[in-house]
Amino acid sequence: MRTPENLKNLLYPLLSIALLFVILIGMKSAAYFINIMLISVILTLLGIPIMKRLNKAGLSDILSVTIIIILYIVCILAFVFLIYESLYVFISRLPEYESLLTERLSELMDILARFNISGDMVASVLKPDWNAISKMVLEVVAGGSMLAMDLFFILVITCFALLEVHKMPGRIEKVYGEGSGKVENVKVIISNIIKWLVVKTKTNVVLGASFGGMLYILGIDMAVFWGLMAIILSYIPYVGLIIVSIPAIFLAWLQLGVWGAAVVIVGICIINAVVENFVFSKFAADSFQIPPLIVIVTIILWSWVLGPVGLFLSVPFTVIIIALLQGSPDTRWITTLLGFDEPGQAEEE
Repeated sequence: MRTPENLKNLLYPLLSIALLFVILIGMKSAAYFINIMLISVILTLLGIPIMKRLNKAGLSDILSVTIIIILYIVCILAFVFLIYESLYVFISRLPEYESLLTERLSELMDILARFNISGDMVASVLKPDWNAISKMVLEVVAGGSMLAMDLFFILVITCFALLEVHKMPGRIEKVYGEGSGKVENVKVIISNIIKWLVVKTKTNVVLGASFGGMLYILGIDMAVFWGLMAIILSYIPYVGLIIVSIPAIFLAWLQLGVWGAAVVIVGICIINAVVENFVFSKFAADSFQIPPLIVIVTIILWSWVLGPVGLFLSVPFTVIIIALLQGSPDTRWITTLLGFDEPGQAEEE
């Protein structure tokens, strides 16, 4: 027979799970707003180290924030210019790609025929609908105005958030009182998040530069664009590099043939192995290593809750949540159960 105490112990986890599910449904309904806020938070966290250096150089907060926002705008404009330039090159060379595709399919059919393999299914898979691709590209260009408006709001929120950074310790002390230790806890949490973002960004830059450099040496079209996309998509663990590799391999096959595609595939495997096993390990502490199971689950979860943007924000958002959980003794057991070390453990070791 169940006692009231047993029922209470059973009811508490059930209510916690139900509350978590309700929160996720609410986040899914407010995905547009949450995406803008999360991107703004990430840009703010990336801007804090730059702001500190500018403050040490004697610049005021307003001037420092102005320089950071200008830097963000320059990076965004350069990225937008590269996208439009790459799309122009792609559309202008569509007839050439169509001719090359016919030639490559003929070669592939001959190779498969030697092994008595029917190439009809392979040809249907590899032969894209160029009209559909052109239409999709034009739709992306047409949606640029809405994206520009979202970027405007993101930069405005980031600007004001950076201006509020130095005021937050005083406000926290007013709420919890001086000597409560809350300010130090918040600093540790923010420091861990910033470190991870910086480490991941450095690793992605190395990977993207290596990937784009390899394509450029081989003479693949839009090599710089693919390298930049590798930097951005590599924020999606395991999946991001695969997404950007598929069109690059396809272009290598069109331009250089089977051996060109094989060289690109081997190069991608080598670059990924070196970056993940050596470069990331050099930049990152052990506490930054996220268990693969958690990575896969968070990718699925946040892509469902936040949509396509959730793919990019899944791991950064998870890192923020983990840092918040690690910052409180009451919730630190959750991160230990998930396989994360305590903050600062790697540095102490």
